[in-house]
Amino acid sequence: MLHKLFFVFMLFLFFGIVQAKGFANEGEALPMAEQATDLPGVNAPETEEKKHYKVGANDLLIISVLGHDDLKTNVPVATDGTISFPYIGNVNVQGMSLSEIEQEISKRLEGYIKYPAVSVSLSEWKGNNYFVAGEVKNPGRFLLDEDITVLKAIIAAGGITPTGLYGNVKVKRKSESSLGYKEIFIDLRNKKEGDATGDLPVEADDIIIVEQNKSFFVYGEVKNPGKYTLEENITVLKAISLAGGITPEGFFGNVKLKRKQNVSENYKQILIDLRNKKEGDSTGDMPVEADDIIIVERNNDFFVYGEVENPGKFTLEDNMTVLRAISFAGGFTKYGSPDRVKILRPLSDENGYESIDVNLKSTVRGKVYSDVNVLPNDIVIAMEGIF
Repeated sequence: MLHKLFFVFMLFLFFGIVQAKGFANEGEALPMAEQATDLPGVNAPETEEKKHYKVGANDLLIISVLGHDDLKTNVPVATDGTISFPYIGNVNVQGMSLSEIEQEISKRLEGYIKYPAVSVSLSEWKGNNYFVAGEVKNPGRFLLDEDITVLKAIIAAGGITPTGLYGNVKVKRKSESSLGYKEIFIDLRNKKEGDATGDLPVEADDIIIVEQNKSFFVYGEVKNPGKYTLEENITVLKAISLAGGITPEGFFGNVKLKRKQNVSENYKQILIDLRNKKEGDSTGDMPVEADDIIIVERNNDFFVYGEVENPGKFTLEDNMTVLRAISFAGGFTKYGSPDRVKILRPLSDENGYESIDVNLKSTVRGKVYSDVNVLPNDIVIAMEGIF
């Protein structure tokens, strides 16, 4: 009797252990399913190549399934756009991205493999393709479809980024006469009907490049000096306006443009006369080019001393003469004499002054005063009259 009880007890113990192990295995099933989505290649971030390349005929793909080394294969894309893969047979992949092919094969393999993690990469590409590079959102390689133009190609690449809105667009195309490329500049912004350079059909292996915006610089007496994007139809006057305009300290200062010379790193300096510009005068205002440096200089000064009411330093405005300079200083005192005025003018070598006598009483052609223009840093001296 004791032997029978012992046998029954051991039997119950055995089934208890087996059942407990079964429950443990069932408890592991859910975590395993959750972990499947974390397997390499399932939720891994897509590369730019995976996102944007569209597979075409004669491309060679490398396809693998995690944990199934026997299924790894190099498979060509047939001329009809299909590939053949174990278990699932033919799959049409024409025009699909690598990520889309991964999803399609994974979906079809689910009936044969539990949680298939498929990876597809490009071994060789032999179809007709073109490339978009530079300042676009999704640069890369694209399948050449019918009726693709430069503008459509840029749209397919996500469009132009803000850093390329005013950059040049060019196509590098294989030259028929040599091994190199020829460059074609495309004017998408100002394209005219019938103008071949306004838009252009894309050919196999074309490289479309959207260049970065070009810049110019505004410095000196402006409210917001700095670097600016070279937009269309920018002139010196518009450039200064973009920089906030001229400050009071630069109202009467010179405006200069420094321009890079093609043959060297040297700059050519051009004086711009925005205040006295005449129609057709190229130095009155002019178009800005890439890398131009516009400088608004500080106002020049002159000085008035001697027998005037308010001697001191003054801003040199346009067309300043000795008579105006005396007026700026409040006019002559009762001791000042219009026929005893002189200018001390700095010499070009900055070593001393030239003395110029000015007689405001003397006349030329009747009632016109014999006046002299004042230059930067001139010292006008009104001397005491002789009685």
